[in-house]
Amino acid sequence: MKRTLLLLMGLLPMYLLGQTNQEFLENVTIKVEKTQINTAASDFGPAFVENQLWFSAFDNAEINKLQQGETENVFYNIFASPVDSKGHLQSGKQGKLNEISAGYHAGPVSYCQQTGELYVTLSNFENPDVKNVVFQKANIPLKIIVLKKSGSGWSYVSDLPFNSSKYSVGHPAISVTGDTLIFASDIPEKGNGGTDLYMTVRENGEWGEMVNLGEKINTSGNEMFPFLHEGKRLIFASNGLSSGQGNLDIYYANMSGAGFKTPENLRELNSPEDDFGLVIHPEGEVGYLVSQKSGGEGDDDIYKVIFEGEYDLRLLVQDANTRDPIGNVKVNFNDNTSLYTNNQGIITRDLDGDTEYSAITEHEGYQNESKSFSTKNKPYGTVEVVLNIEKVEVGQKFVMENIYYDFDKWDILPESEVELDKLVKIMKDNPSWEVELGSHTDCRGSDAYNEELSQKRSDSAVNYIVSQGISRDRITAKGYGETQLVNECDDGVDCTEEQHRKNRRTEFKILGMD
Repeated sequence: MKRTLLLLMGLLPMYLLGQTNQEFLENVTIKVEKTQINTAASDFGPAFVENQLWFSAFDNAEINKLQQGETENVFYNIFASPVDSKGHLQSGKQGKLNEISAGYHAGPVSYCQQTGELYVTLSNFENPDVKNVVFQKANIPLKIIVLKKSGSGWSYVSDLPFNSSKYSVGHPAISVTGDTLIFASDIPEKGNGGTDLYMTVRENGEWGEMVNLGEKINTSGNEMFPFLHEGKRLIFASNGLSSGQGNLDIYYANMSGAGFKTPENLRELNSPEDDFGLVIHPEGEVGYLVSQKSGGEGDDDIYKVIFEGEYDLRLLVQDANTRDPIGNVKVNFNDNTSLYTNNQGIITRDLDGDTEYSAITEHEGYQNESKSFSTKNKPYGTVEVVLNIEKVEVGQKFVMENIYYDFDKWDILPESEVELDKLVKIMKDNPSWEVELGSHTDCRGSDAYNEELSQKRSDSAVNYIVSQGISRDRITAKGYGETQLVNECDDGVDCTEEQHRKNRRTEFKILGMD
């Protein structure tokens, strides 16, 4: 197991370990509602595919056959119902992948918007006995195939390389980048017992080793129906974890650089019966799960999950150089709120949903800093913002990197605008500042030529800054030519191009802060 954990830690792509809202499921209240898509038989495997909710079910003709005791040529098919931009079900239902899945049980699926790939679970043989047996929990061999959008339909691309006639591979969960796939399998030599969850990473178009997710996730029971939420949270079903409420329960486990944290039981969603297959819409307000709890239309039913919660802000102000927190810093927000950091440099406050915010520091002797952030289309929980402010004084100079000009020219190039825009932001954040923008050349060329060229370049840069809304009386253009070299590369000295480049620089100097 130690080797498995090391492999898993090496397998987790960096995007899965990036900062995300770890507290989403801890910061919401959850409501569960019935949906109108369920039948008298089993309905399961919800998945968001573009603007639809896909799921597996029998059609009416197949349900009639089952009720009459017929099991031949009765298969789970994939259906789709439209959803709105938040994930709420709309009316209507249509069959999907009928030609591809003909003669097989189909679902669940997982879709990657970025790559356009659809990962589909199919049974590995035809006509199993499905009477009174829920397909997704039965001993029916499974495989995963990969499809890709082709016009208005889907075309076959490949089988997953781990498919085998000797064991099942199913229940895919693809990452948003398409580089990481988690799935369920009962492969004997790698598992802990029953079905386990595995991960594989794709590099250069090839899927790597299937790695067991380890003892924190997998048990001697069954783990299945994985879903990757926000790139850093694994949601899955298990009947083997000790905190379960009976049969299959829904759990989530946050991911970190050390692997998976201890799974948490989502008790608000679980019952003494089977509960599984939770998926959450990217907007974070709506999800869908499957439950066998009493009161449903059939054996397994798909339920709508509504997440309601609040937003709060944790804002840190720290020294840009030392990274030490700074207390008693005034921060002004665009909703006419002003707050001061505590001794740890922290401000906390409530935020409204679906709102754009900005925050700017106001601290004497420091360069103010602003940042924008939003709760629009964000999951509930804590929004984290860091403001780095630098101690400054009159006369202090700052070198501006990446300010380029064509040879013997002074026109502002597009790549230079990016750097000049940073100075525009600084001046907007610090409206009391007056600055000088100085342009410098290397020693090559005559003194008079270099002074004239540097002045034209400085004038050009200042004109651009003024065009972005900065008052001309706050900024002065100055061309220094070769009079302020930063190294020994004067006339007659043999220097490298890199040494000359250091002298060809643009600086801004603080002239006043009143």
